[in-house]
Amino acid sequence: MIKILNKKFLFTIVIFSSCNQNIEPVNEIQIQSNPTENFETQSTFVFDEIFIDESSLDEWTEFKLLKSDILDLSNSIQGYDSVIKFNQDILNKLSNSSTEIFSSDFELYNENPEIKGRLKLLNIQIQKTKYNFNRLNKSEALNELNKIIIYYNYSANMIVSKANDTIN
Repeated sequence: MIKILNKKFLFTIVIFSSCNQNIEPVNEIQIQSNPTENFETQSTFVFDEIFIDESSLDEWTEFKLLKSDILDLSNSIQGYDSVIKFNQDILNKLSNSSTEIFSSDFELYNENPEIKGRLKLLNIQIQKTKYNFNRLNKSEALNELNKIIIYYNYSANMIVSKANDTIN
């Protein structure tokens, strides 16, 4: 019985002495006080006027609305602190215009599943950001809003690529 108690006593001493140690971190990560000061947003893709005329892109009203809302979003990201409510309104408009584009009868859109796919990804990003916007901190919200602009740019580049294929 004494052997068992000695082993338990020794085990208890080892446990208490190991739990009483102070552990110092090997690497400390410095967190910036305001990480959004250096935040750079993606610039919004701008269509050339000649391209718009050649491809009749100005006749695609659903895309014109979406483009207008994206430009509003791009401008509002710069003054994020003072326009959080404004960003939520823009997200609601973007959500509506990105959903309306799926019922478009514009020829370039209907004949190219690649454009439909890019615009669907943009719609998914908009819906995801809109749903999570109130739960995100400032830097996460800025990153998600910036992703919307990036997805829009991907869509715009796909439209230019497919339109140039059909024009040439």
